[in-house]
Amino acid sequence: MALKVFISYSTKDFLTVNFVQSLLASAPVEVFVAEYDVLPGTPLSPAIIAAIKQCDLFLLLWSVNSKDSEWVPQEIGIAASDNKQIIPVVLQSGLALPGFIRDLKYLDVPKDPQGAFTWLRDNIHARATQQQQSANLGWLAVGAALLWLFTREE
Repeated sequence: MALKVFISYSTKDFLTVNFVQSLLASAPVEVFVAEYDVLPGTPLSPAIIAAIKQCDLFLLLWSVNSKDSEWVPQEIGIAASDNKQIIPVVLQSGLALPGFIRDLKYLDVPKDPQGAFTWLRDNIHARATQQQQSANLGWLAVGAALLWLFTREE
């Protein structure tokens, strides 16, 4: 079972989106990027809402562009109201997070780009690995219980 990560972004920051998606490629992670994951002709709103509700982690790429986006603030609101863990990645200096997530610790890319993206990659890889190990243990327990049921003597 892969860790589901929703990336919220402005299409004007698409180079960064692609970079972040490539950082996560080697982990057991399903990354939702609307540009790639919503087929042409499909209504965007229901697909995006469903992806946010199903994600394990909401990754916000915050920039002047995403601040001015029609979609990004709404996506943040949906994630916050659904109690999703939000990791804000601030892409530009001096840019405050929106009011209702302003108190979240964020990754400050302008201050330390390499450190921020390394932390992001390592943290999400660790989460994905931990989730996969937990799922494997769950299946192992189910298998052990079934084995016990089928091999016990009556």
